[in-house]
Amino acid sequence: MPDIAPVPSSATPLVTVIITTLNEESAIENCLRRVVAVLPADAEVLVVDGGSDRTGEIVQRLSEEFPMIRYIKNENDRGKGHAVHVGLAAALGSLLLQIDADLQFLPEEMPRLLEPLTSDQADLVLGSRFLRGAKRLPGSTPPLRTFGNWLTSWYASLLFFHRMTDVLAGMKAWRRQVNETISLTCETCSYDAELPVKAVAAGFRVIDVPVTTDARRGGVSAIRVFRDGRRILWDLTCFRLGMK
Repeated sequence: MPDIAPVPSSATPLVTVIITTLNEESAIENCLRRVVAVLPADAEVLVVDGGSDRTGEIVQRLSEEFPMIRYIKNENDRGKGHAVHVGLAAALGSLLLQIDADLQFLPEEMPRLLEPLTSDQADLVLGSRFLRGAKRLPGSTPPLRTFGNWLTSWYASLLFFHRMTDVLAGMKAWRRQVNETISLTCETCSYDAELPVKAVAAGFRVIDVPVTTDARRGGVSAIRVFRDGRRILWDLTCFRLGMK
């Protein structure tokens, strides 16, 4: 296992939440209010916005009410992975948490992912939709996507000799040392799988915790199951072979 320094007790902020957005004006205010409500006062929330709607206007207004919110306009957005890379470059926290803005994952469950990190039980925690104890509310995981996620997680687990029930989890938390140790190269949706499998390969402790998922509350998903599924499976193969 890599040499992991303990989380500093005086880290400021201790937690950075990264939210990537692409035209999420209908959901972003509700999302941010729910995120802020469960965070400690010294946390920060980074909204990395690659869209062209009113998301930025709404976030900047909320940042006046909640100084922990920081808005980053991602002018050259090249995909989810690219947006997360932009957020990571700006993050100040020693613990990092990523959550989607569409409220399919519940902000109220973020502490469930952070607890294994603060108690030194894990280095990266995936919020799993498919682990025993997870709750999938109506409309949250259509059958085709469920099969795609199962196939991808099965393939990743096989390649990296570590069971992961939701390698494409849209909510995850990790120690800063993880992304500082491994090389993250994907700028597309393959990023979601890249982070946990490369962490496993580097010897970090990666675990799943069950979470609740709901139907989207805004925006339109940019994911295309067959196109992006093929890309992710190919990229997983490349990660295993050290080609990416």
